[in-house]
Amino acid sequence: MSLPHWLEALLPGETAVIWEAVAPLVPAEAYLGGGTAIAVHLRHRPSRDLDFFFHDDTVDLDHLTDRLRAHGTFAVTQRAPGTLNGVFGETRLQFLHAGLARPERRLEPTTLVGGLEIAGLGDLLAMKLNAIAGRAQLRDYFDLMTIERQGGRTIEEGLGLFIARYQPEHEDSAITPILLALGHLDDVGDDPFLPVEREAIVRYWQQRQPELVVAVERYGISRPAPLEPPEHGDNPRSRRREPPARELDW
Repeated sequence: MSLPHWLEALLPGETAVIWEAVAPLVPAEAYLGGGTAIAVHLRHRPSRDLDFFFHDDTVDLDHLTDRLRAHGTFAVTQRAPGTLNGVFGETRLQFLHAGLARPERRLEPTTLVGGLEIAGLGDLLAMKLNAIAGRAQLRDYFDLMTIERQGGRTIEEGLGLFIARYQPEHEDSAITPILLALGHLDDVGDDPFLPVEREAIVRYWQQRQPELVVAVERYGISRPAPLEPPEHGDNPRSRRREPPARELDW
């Protein structure tokens, strides 16, 4: 199966070739997340890493390693309980058991694109806010800015999605680092591969962060309705259709 042209344009180097190679090997329970999944939704920047997440204890990462090695050059860079990181050809792959260390649940249905399940934009928003609270990069702030500008979702909504996905024991303590990080980019380095200047991203969040603080203090955080779990034996790849192709507009 060949990838649509708009998707190939998003995947630099040999990433498009690797996508096609690993798509039949990725467990049906796994879905693509991270910046590449956001790029699939919004077509806003190239992205080369393929980060997969799953919530099912039955996924066998050792068996997956053997399958990847049988179909190409796959070098494992990290293997831990619930984690498999490696390089397939020249593309970095990650498989992570979401919820192994702490509760974590998927919020929205996935969408099949190019043979891979893609996380919903709401899940990606929650996951990106979680990344912001840790060791954030400029591309994380750019992704969030683009989600607001082009994706029709807001950080106010995203905070509720973050709470729903990660279920922190102390919600205020979990939200505070996110709000602080959104307003402080002094220690975030530049990224020459982004299509906008660093200063434009900084200005955006300098304006938005105070608005977010006021909104949270005034209205609190609303939580989404939980996603109904799929029926036993329901393979998402048999029921999700790919979205119609559209031209890449940068």
